[in-house]
Amino acid sequence: MIIDTDPGVDDAIAILMALASPDVEVVGLTSVGGNVPRARTTRNALALLQAAGRSDIPVAKGASRPLRGRYAYAPQFHGPGGLSLRLREPVTVPIAEGAVEFLYSGLTYDLGETTLVALGPLTNLARLLWQRPIALEQARNIVVMGGAVDGPGNVTPKAEFNIYCDPVAAEIVLASGLPVTLVDLPACRQVSIGREEALGLRSEHPLGKLTLDLLQGWFRKGPARERFEFYDPLAMALALDPVVATVAKVDLDVGLEENDSWGETTITGGPGEITLLQQVDSGRFFRLLAGTLEIEGLPAS
Repeated sequence: MIIDTDPGVDDAIAILMALASPDVEVVGLTSVGGNVPRARTTRNALALLQAAGRSDIPVAKGASRPLRGRYAYAPQFHGPGGLSLRLREPVTVPIAEGAVEFLYSGLTYDLGETTLVALGPLTNLARLLWQRPIALEQARNIVVMGGAVDGPGNVTPKAEFNIYCDPVAAEIVLASGLPVTLVDLPACRQVSIGREEALGLRSEHPLGKLTLDLLQGWFRKGPARERFEFYDPLAMALALDPVVATVAKVDLDVGLEENDSWGETTITGGPGEITLLQQVDSGRFFRLLAGTLEIEGLPAS
């Protein structure tokens, strides 16, 4: 697995899920601006791997700007540093190879065996399609967290943050004909946890403890925060266990009209090449999260 990411509290939890999974080999992370600027997402990725005891996993720097405009950033959700706890400064540094070249080499090294999970804006993937168009065709699966199809957005009434940050890149990826699985906001909102429940969770697993430090820290940083929705962790769960949700095959359009439909995702027809989540088995999701990270007290459904 390669994880394209802009950590981010929910990104970090998703990454820890992958690291704790016995069936997954994480061969690298690629950073992108989004939740916070690229310099911080890159630092967060390195620091998280170090805290998890996996500094052997390379981190490649990706895009610092979207294909048009600037990233929106989300300090109101993730805090100015992106994470809800202070991790030690990483000793390691990003590899010299940039994200596009790393993705190309990783996806073409073992054809059809590497899953790509994209947890942030899709700038790196769009640039990969431009510069190395055959690379994404070699992925075993491409799972994207993004969009708000037939549901309210979290930036505008109809736009979700990751797509809103770089809708031009999202349109390139989603219109490419590649078999992308899209985990959108209506799906993610089916798996959440409340403040009191989250603060009562326990784990003796090292990565489980780190996960709970992030999750519980998020609640403690915002006294008014009542629920945490597992956006990126659901995308990771889908990559690990495809039957965690039912799906539909659709064609999608991404709005590119500024101050009008910017970043909106709408169904234009189907069946299409995009696999869109429908009904999430919340019990199965929480059992996967609990089992992977040995967390006690998660909801049964």
